[in-house]
Amino acid sequence: MPQESELKTRVRQVWHAVWDEGDVDALDTLLADNFQRITHGSNTPLNAAEFKNSVRATREAFPDLATTIEDLIEQDGQVAIFWSSTGTHQRELFGVPATHRQVSTYGSNFCTFTDGRLSNERVTWDPRHLLTALGITSLGED
Repeated sequence: MPQESELKTRVRQVWHAVWDEGDVDALDTLLADNFQRITHGSNTPLNAAEFKNSVRATREAFPDLATTIEDLIEQDGQVAIFWSSTGTHQRELFGVPATHRQVSTYGSNFCTFTDGRLSNERVTWDPRHLLTALGITSLGED
């Protein structure tokens, strides 16, 4: 089995620190100064500070959040991350009060690196899936 690249190892380490441990400052070792994160369905990209705040809000709502990188593919300065997450909804998120339900969700991130730093991240996941798991809406509703 080939050894994992240094970049993939860094991505795994930072992902774990940020999403599983809540250490958003670990992002400082990975993100470029001009970093932007774009989530499918949103017209507003997040910069590094906004992304950190988003992670904090998610971890406050799901303090037992656990994520798994299902697959990590690297080619020509780009990395695709396929992930899943589970957690118990214990505080408000997206204006939704705590439901105390344990939920799972999944998605993928397509990351572009420039000079070894993450400059652009495109995220694909369906928040309606999460809201449905929380009992807020059904998948057929808009």
